[in-house]
Amino acid sequence: MTEAALFDRAFVRRARVLAVRPEKEGDERFLMELFEACSPLVGLLPPPLMDLQARAQLAGHRHSHPGAMRRIIIHNGEPIARVEVNWNARGVSHGVDIAALPRARHTQVGSHLLRAWLEVADALERVCTLEVLPANRARLLYRRLGFEREAEQSPDDPVWRMMRNPQTGKDRHIDACFAPSA
Repeated sequence: MTEAALFDRAFVRRARVLAVRPEKEGDERFLMELFEACSPLVGLLPPPLMDLQARAQLAGHRHSHPGAMRRIIIHNGEPIARVEVNWNARGVSHGVDIAALPRARHTQVGSHLLRAWLEVADALERVCTLEVLPANRARLLYRRLGFEREAEQSPDDPVWRMMRNPQTGKDRHIDACFAPSA
């Protein structure tokens, strides 16, 4: 079973009212809306520049992580979040992007996405890495989930690189991850 299939299974088990599907070509409008809803640049840049920034981010992710798993999360028939994880690096899974529309955060979709990713990474004994802006409150959740800022970085760096080693022993969720679906 692929990492993506394991992720989908782990996510659906955690978030029963949400659905997950692969990103498809027609999702660009939603992804642009999501970028604008989550960007710290909202209100600082005029709409044409926001659009340009969103397109640049999407193109950058696709160029830098061409084989990444890209998933869209659905609630009540509407897309509300996305996750991109690059499982292709040797021994490492990199969280390229996790974002949820602010109006959908009550579903705890971000937490479910992170925990499903970590469950699969732990089962496969993969280190997890991600990058976060220091002002982003999500860094607090990442820390609670075991991510640490890389030691050589300064707290003043504009982007923090964080990593988490695989959990082993009683904290590992191999049985849940690889259990046959009901």
